[in-house]
Amino acid sequence: MQVRAVTFSVLLLLMLTFAAIAQEEGLSLSVELDGLGEILLERTSGDQIETTQLLLKKPGGMRQVIDSYNGLLPTDLIKHDLDADGSPELIALLRHPDGIDVIMHIYRTDTDFKKIFPENENENNPLICREVFVSTHGNQPAVCTRHLVAYHDFGPPELYRLEFYQLQKDHLVLAQQGFTEGNHFNILMNRGAQAFHSGQYLEALDYYNQAISSSTGEISSRAFIESLFYLAESHKYLKDFKSALELYQKIVLEFSQNPFTNDAQREAELISQNLEHPEALSFYIEVNNHINCDRWETALELLQKNPMGNADGPLLDRMLFIRAEVLTALNRVEESIEVYHTIQQKFPASPIIDDVNAALEDMQEKPEETDGL
Repeated sequence: MQVRAVTFSVLLLLMLTFAAIAQEEGLSLSVELDGLGEILLERTSGDQIETTQLLLKKPGGMRQVIDSYNGLLPTDLIKHDLDADGSPELIALLRHPDGIDVIMHIYRTDTDFKKIFPENENENNPLICREVFVSTHGNQPAVCTRHLVAYHDFGPPELYRLEFYQLQKDHLVLAQQGFTEGNHFNILMNRGAQAFHSGQYLEALDYYNQAISSSTGEISSRAFIESLFYLAESHKYLKDFKSALELYQKIVLEFSQNPFTNDAQREAELISQNLEHPEALSFYIEVNNHINCDRWETALELLQKNPMGNADGPLLDRMLFIRAEVLTALNRVEESIEVYHTIQQKFPASPIIDDVNAALEDMQEKPEETDGL
């Protein structure tokens, strides 16, 4: 009797498992549209590629394909009148099989399911985020997207950027953006990082200082050192070299066993060795500031047009090195390799020669013979 009970339990578990798998394989979401029929966001199978289709199931069972998404899985299907014109829009949310972030597509339902967003079929979807939901802004409907901000990883709690978009004449327009609140050091550090990578260094200093003196409890030692380093970096980009140097040296002297020690040592040496050349040091930091903010073209223009970007001097090896980095980022690889070779020839004893050699090795490495087989 006991054996039968165990056997039945095993069979029941297997049946539930197979049912769950079957449901997952045929995952389908649906909403009803008055006068049109049922809209389905449905996973399909074919050629071992995950595919999802947006379908209109008309009365009587006929199906019309509205759109297809190769390599993506259905996550949610939302019906809402986003522009308050009396006709609802459809929001199809999808995700990559290996990820949790969602990708949004928006359609009209009154003009043969015209796609509103993204507007250009050939462009990458600019709104890949952690969550999408419908809210209001200024008493009007709004699509709210929630984006994880994770420059630092000491949570939870995490920091999220919230963006509110409104539909205006078939265009999705950003109406407002902000951040989730909190005084945990992970949230404060990420607010600092967001400001830092936007070039708002005074704001970054404020948030990192708040993180160090966080009211939610003692900051962890790893987070404390990381905050110190970015305090130093912010002072450096503000060209407050004295304060930056003190913080770099504090990391080197007091926290020798941590991932930021070597970087702090290099930055301290850079500043201390070039304090007698303030104009060149300031220019070098200015170029790096543009790189920090992803303004690669501007950085290259400065290096090419300003005489200090090419003049012989104590920082020429570093000027050439960042020029090579910028050229690589702009996919001008052959030019970048030439610049790295110039550094090798002119500055074989440079403190950055190991970085130069490593960059060249990575760029010139030949693929294995078995690659692609």
